[in-house]
Formats: sequence, structure tokens, C-alpha cells
Amino acid sequence: PRPDWYEEFYATAMDKTMESYEAAMAGYKSQLFAELKGNGERRILEMGIGTGPNFRYYADSPGITVVGVDPNNKMEGYALSAAVMAGLPPSNFKFIQAVAEALPLKDASVDAVVGTLVLCSVRDVDKALSEVKRVLKPGGVYVFVEHVAAK
Repeated sequence: PRPDWYEEFYATAMDKTMESYEAAMAGYKSQLFAELKGNGERRILEMGIGTGPNFRYYADSPGITVVGVDPNNKMEGYALSAAVMAGLPPSNFKFIQAVAEALPLKDASVDAVVGTLVLCSVRDVDKALSEVKRVLKPGGVYVFVEHVAAK
């Protein structure tokens, strides 16, 4: 656990310093997240949601609900704001403070898992990926962007 002041500082820093990265990745993310859009009910888990930069790529589609998981509870306000700005009704967003290695969701309960720049911060990558597999419905998708190499 980190002090509350640090968690707030980190959330604010992430919100302000990632703008150039997000601008550079916008075209790629638009293509990557395109399959999350469409008609029909879909429940998406954003693992390591942070400040919610991915909402703009899929959250305005009808029928979307998002569960955002992050170990830093100070990310909640930023993520909720990003969700609303992207067109996701607040009632369709739930934030849960948790880690990727222990996702507090039922087995086969989400249609998609989104993770961007998350695996570098987890203690046990294999456990986190096992959790992704566990919570995905059969035929579900894991959409990710990482900057670390697998074994």
C-alpha cells in the first residue's frame, strides 16, 4: 500500500503526462478497439483502467457497460470523467479497486477484457493472464497494448 498523497499525485501525473503518448497511439487504438463497438449488450472489463484514456474508442456504443479495475482508488474520478466525456452513462460504469492477479468478477462474466500498459506493473503476469482467461466468456476477446516482452 502506498500513502494516499502518493496515489493522488500518481493519478494526477498520469492524467497530465500521457497526452502525447495517447495522441501518438490514437490511430492504432482506433483500429484495435474497433471490434468492441457495435450493437448489442457487451460487458467490458478494463484491467488497470487508470484515468480512462481508452473510453474514447468504444464507450459511445449502445449497450456497453464497463467495469474498471485499478489498484489505485484515486483513478476512479479521472476514469469516471473520461467515461462521461466519451459518452458512457455513469450508470454503465463501475470502478473496483483491485489488482489484475485477483479480479473480483465471476467466471465467464465479461465479453471483453481491455488492458493497456498494465502488465509491467503486475507482480505475477501469469496469474493476471489466468484471471483474464477466467473472467472472459467463451468467445470473448482480450484487447491489449503492452510495452514489455513475454518470456
